[in-house]
Amino acid sequence: MERIMNAFGENAISTKVFHGSDQVLGIADIKFPGPYPKYDFGPGFYLTTSKFVAEEWTLGKQEHIVNEYAFSAPKNDVFVLSDWDWVRIVVGFRLNKYRVFLKSPIIYGFIADDRMDISLPFFLRGEIGDQRLIRCLNFCNLGKQYLLRSNDEYLSSHSSRSVHGLELARASDRKSLRRRDMETSLLKIRREVLVGEKYVDDYLKEGDYYEV
Repeated sequence: MERIMNAFGENAISTKVFHGSDQVLGIADIKFPGPYPKYDFGPGFYLTTSKFVAEEWTLGKQEHIVNEYAFSAPKNDVFVLSDWDWVRIVVGFRLNKYRVFLKSPIIYGFIADDRMDISLPFFLRGEIGDQRLIRCLNFCNLGKQYLLRSNDEYLSSHSSRSVHGLELARASDRKSLRRRDMETSLLKIRREVLVGEKYVDDYLKEGDYYEV
């Protein structure tokens, strides 16, 4: 990751981050809490450190715009999700069966895009456990993302560019390839028998809410 000027001192995370959209989104244009209350980690503004992932986020939109920002935040403001926290939070928001309370202003964890919809339904239906779901995540390397939950104070500059032609075709090819990889890995991983796996019902039985 390329380092940028660090507004929060040495004990901070500083990098370039990207957001794929159908429009130019300057820092002043970012709206909170955002339009996706059940998306991955809940409402907020999602960013990735990969410009290639951001290009894929533009697929299916009428316009294909990658917005780039300078990001800097104290490490204490960033909650890095463990594999198991990730499962709990995604299940909570996707199924809306229990309440999820996030205390940190920034959440960092796996991306759960439409390719995860290949393996995630098997977990939500109780056909695979959490260990196999996490193995699918790691096998296909979908990448990770930051969620800014309530404000844009961690972003200090902005630029944007349009994705088109060969770049757009390559983004589509990457996404298709990873989807095929996910399908292949799921076929193999579903056959595994893993000791100590927890299933979706186990998560739902553990309480009315989950707090991190």
